[in-house]
Amino acid sequence: MLSLNKYLEIGMTARIKKIVQMEDASANASSYLNSYLSTSACAAFSVAAAMKITDGRLPEGYLSVGSRLELEHRVPAMVGTAVTVEATLREIRGNRLIFSIVGSDALGEVFTAENERAVVNRLGLDDRAAERAEELKSLKEKL
Repeated sequence: MLSLNKYLEIGMTARIKKIVQMEDASANASSYLNSYLSTSACAAFSVAAAMKITDGRLPEGYLSVGSRLELEHRVPAMVGTAVTVEATLREIRGNRLIFSIVGSDALGEVFTAENERAVVNRLGLDDRAAERAEELKSLKEKL
């Protein structure tokens, strides 16, 4: 079994800085909110920051895939606002990585998140996805 402690350490951090753009507001369900950072953009920023920690550190053929994301969007941030997102590797549990994430602007926290990611072999992932696609195709043909 792959020991992730050889590649990653608890407490590792990564930051991304983003100026909120119109596309970061476009996922809002209401046109009234089209000038505010969307919660789905907060989720994407969170995942990007967590992945920045693992990028280039996992062994050849392995990658992390998201298995859970819990996010609390606390205050609004308008288009044009600079948001810094910091992810910290909080826990390594087998092939699972748990990240704590904080997104903030100059006034403080905008959102917080916890992202759980599984480290998997890319070939195994491809095989499982192909098997599932084949099962779905077979089911569709039966209906």
